[in-house]
Amino acid sequence: MSGYWDETLAAAREAADGEVAIEALPIRSNETSDAYSLRFAGIDGYPLFAYLHIPKSDAPHIPLFQAPGYGSVVGVPAYERRTRYLVMALCHRGQRLANSGYSASYPGLLTDGLPSADSYRWRSIVADCITAVNVLLRQSNIDSTKMAISGGDLAWMTAAFTANVNALQTGGFIFADLDARLQGDPDYPLAEFNDFRRSQPDQWDEARATLRIYETTMFAERIDAKQVLISCGSSEEIHSRNLASKLAGNATVRVNLGKGHLDHIAQEEWLAKVSGVTRGPAHYPWV
Repeated sequence: MSGYWDETLAAAREAADGEVAIEALPIRSNETSDAYSLRFAGIDGYPLFAYLHIPKSDAPHIPLFQAPGYGSVVGVPAYERRTRYLVMALCHRGQRLANSGYSASYPGLLTDGLPSADSYRWRSIVADCITAVNVLLRQSNIDSTKMAISGGDLAWMTAAFTANVNALQTGGFIFADLDARLQGDPDYPLAEFNDFRRSQPDQWDEARATLRIYETTMFAERIDAKQVLISCGSSEEIHSRNLASKLAGNATVRVNLGKGHLDHIAQEEWLAKVSGVTRGPAHYPWV
């Protein structure tokens, strides 16, 4: 896998050395944080966008990279994050605010560029995350020893290619245990892969080989984050514990309750605890 990524990662890190345009966003600022828009180029000169929120408390701040999810719009980070972390929320290529040269389709992005590993769109999307993390780490008012990353597949992949991550809060993987999960008739977004297999059966073997490069297990041994929380559904617990066993740091697997607010609070409480920041205004005990 390293050979596949080497050139792309080098280009992504080099892109982070380019010009970064910073503009204040008063409409997104509040009593606890100042908001900014960041515009910078990813690999191949592609224009990217990110929200950056800087707490009004004393520096240095803990940097938190909020990796993009699978959807067209990236929202402003949650209030409790803006208050306690210097948080960046990236819009990768194709998402709203970063779609001047390419608009991602939902559904459709998961199979964009298949079957070839070289043309698969997620290669450049992972590179966008690496560029963004390096832009974040170049901020002067952070404590880089406490770097945190949150999100799903892209957080997991980004952590694999980012050294000295303190905390990784992740889960909800798309590229996990695909052989088992593609059996039957899964819902979207996983159904995109089965759509491809049905519509282009002669290309599926090559496509499946490409997707193996992106499976969660392929990145596990490269992740050296000191603290990791994997949140999962009950049907994903066995696979999640297998992933946790491959990690170098202290890994916790938490089975979600299926109650969005309580699960969100539990994840934020964990992140605050391992990052050493003050807890948010509403707290719930672990259940």
